[in-house]
Amino acid sequence: MYLFGTLFDYSMDQWEKSDLASVKMNGSKDKIKPRILMVVSNDLIRDIFKNLFERYGYYTAAVDTAKDGFKAINDECFDIVICDFDLYDSTGVEFFESVKDICPNRNNILMITYGDEVDITEEKTLNINRVIEKPFPFEELLRIVKEH
Repeated sequence: MYLFGTLFDYSMDQWEKSDLASVKMNGSKDKIKPRILMVVSNDLIRDIFKNLFERYGYYTAAVDTAKDGFKAINDECFDIVICDFDLYDSTGVEFFESVKDICPNRNNILMITYGDEVDITEEKTLNINRVIEKPFPFEELLRIVKEH
């Protein structure tokens, strides 16, 4: 079940019966889950991410441009920012550069496609905690978020 592969073949009932149940976060009302911002240009992928994270109890904001992501981070603090490398108006690296001093303790996850060039020194300078290569199983992203 890969995000950019067969993900669209699953109904929500099938998701509940799949391996996702094993990574579902603790349902305790005492535990505060991280706030997530998704900066993803692809409408379908952005909506799927947002819906799945919300289904697992996360507050999730989703935007499609670096400009809107910058505005969202200035309006509220997020614990995790998941950003695609290729955006309509920028790259994910440029986006993380523009917001590096705003809420600096957040976890930044950059999604790349095979062939995208990301400099390891830039990752550390921009506080990019994880780089995840597409396609990837959605369970992997949930585990990363759970580790926050």
